[in-house]
Amino acid sequence: MADETKKKQNNIALTVIIVAGIVLIAAALSAATIVMLNNNSQDKKIFTASYLASEVVRKMNYENLSELSPSDIPNYYEIPEGTITDSAMFISSRPDSYTEIACFKLNGKDKEKALTETIGKYISAKKKNYQNVNEKAYEVVSAGKTDVHYPYVFVAISSDSEAAISTFEAIVSTEEQS
Repeated sequence: MADETKKKQNNIALTVIIVAGIVLIAAALSAATIVMLNNNSQDKKIFTASYLASEVVRKMNYENLSELSPSDIPNYYEIPEGTITDSAMFISSRPDSYTEIACFKLNGKDKEKALTETIGKYISAKKKNYQNVNEKAYEVVSAGKTDVHYPYVFVAISSDSEAAISTFEAIVSTEEQS
């Protein structure tokens, strides 16, 4: 009987050790998973409008473009209050170049229409200003393109707007995959 009691005590001790080992392994795996998830979310780049616009300017080798202060952008675009959370704009510092690059970060998916309408009005007004006055400027503004890659809206007014849009798409796509 003493042997049987001793055997039960050994089994209980062995069971406690096995359960403790399982709990420790589960805790270690849980901690490792949490650490990995935190690292992945920190590795994902958070875009700013300035980053995206400046990367397009850099990759397209645009020269003589100056970045406007976000507080100056309303002098160009009449964006309704609460539509965007971030913005950046580069304009040509040369009088014979009409290149403009702008990037906006939408405040929500429901704000997209309001912003794209505002951009459309801005480009239409510029075209109207240059029509029958400055053929080169009119051609550049007419070549302007807008691209939406939620939550970003990118505007390229340049003679090579299509290439600038492609560059923007490549930047956003590449960064999302990393």
